Amino acid sequence: MTWLVTGVTAALALIVQYVIIGVPLMPWALLITVVVAALAFLGTRLLPPVDPSWQPLPAGGSAPIATHASSLGARLADAESDQHRFANRVRPRLRTLALGRIRRHPGYEDVDLADPRARELLGNDLHRLLTDPAATLPNPVRFAELLTRLEEL
Repeated sequence: MTWLVTGVTAALALIVQYVIIGVPLMPWALLITVVVAALAFLGTRLLPPVDPSWQPLPAGGSAPIATHASSLGARLADAESDQHRFANRVRPRLRTLALGRIRRHPGYEDVDLADPRARELLGNDLHRLLTDPAATLPNPVRFAELLTRLEEL
């Protein structure tokens, strides 16, 4: 029924435009109105109604944490080959994480990474990775060991 209302409304608007305003009625405008009304009619009569799909969402590896982990893996792979990316994207986040872990210890609330106590807690390799400007991202196995060390703080 909406096709009829839409078509009639459009046709009446064209006629009002011609009669009241005095704008000449273009035959192509009337033709377009009739075609649109016919398509709306055929669409409502011939196409089946669209029913919603009530199937549950697929379970599995599409969780946000899996997406985040794969994105992190790609970023680390890029940082392994690009020193600039490691220095500007990965290292600052690792430094923030390390400082947070260090400052959880009593008496270390004001410690910075330059403090010898931070080196003592982190270990030489991890401390060098976080502070040495020339340090590069180690291989994945060694990097996992360093992250495990950081997690155990």
